[in-house]
Amino acid sequence: MSSLPTTPFSVHGGCFCKAITYTIFIPAFESRPLLDSERHPPKRAFGAQTKVAARLPVISLDHCNSCRRISGAIIQAWFICPQRWATFSLLARNTSSDSNTSEERITPKTTAEVLRPSKELEEATYIKVFDSSEQAHRTFCGRCGTPLSFLYSGLGDEMSKEENWGPYFDIALGTLEKESAEIEGMRPGRQGWLDDGIGWVKQVFDEGGKSLGIEKVDTV
Repeated sequence: MSSLPTTPFSVHGGCFCKAITYTIFIPAFESRPLLDSERHPPKRAFGAQTKVAARLPVISLDHCNSCRRISGAIIQAWFICPQRWATFSLLARNTSSDSNTSEERITPKTTAEVLRPSKELEEATYIKVFDSSEQAHRTFCGRCGTPLSFLYSGLGDEMSKEENWGPYFDIALGTLEKESAEIEGMRPGRQGWLDDGIGWVKQVFDEGGKSLGIEKVDTV
């Protein structure tokens, strides 16, 4: 299986209507935080786990019931990385619809400001947050409705400490621009919350199309 580039690269994405966009800059391989694979190995890995998979980012399929219901997708996929790698650009609500007028955008100083936006930022832009639990914070676009990110704010997360990964977050993989989603190696390498998964979905990943009665058809 192909791996993500070991050289620095960037990915771009955002919501459907572009009111919220982001750029994530992934540094050279040696500068990426190491995963804690010994204490927290992937429960179900996809393909060979190359050396690149030993460092962030993590691309994971999430079978969690909450993520499935909130996203409206039968399974959620996340791109997990340090907050410091990301920059967001938010369309200001007072931007004129006049095509001759350049749009006004707001660039928060930190990703943390976007993941748990203040009332002032929510009122000034289209970023919205929904707390699915006391420690689970999910952003979405208030104009087109696209679910964007997930943040866990619990104090027991060892990997969020500066000596480990530092503060990190999940961005919905489906919000990447097509060019970014097609970068070599941009695919899930693990699964999480398998106990919550829908039976036939897990079976598809185990058995492929055969579990749905789909046979390979040769095309001319």
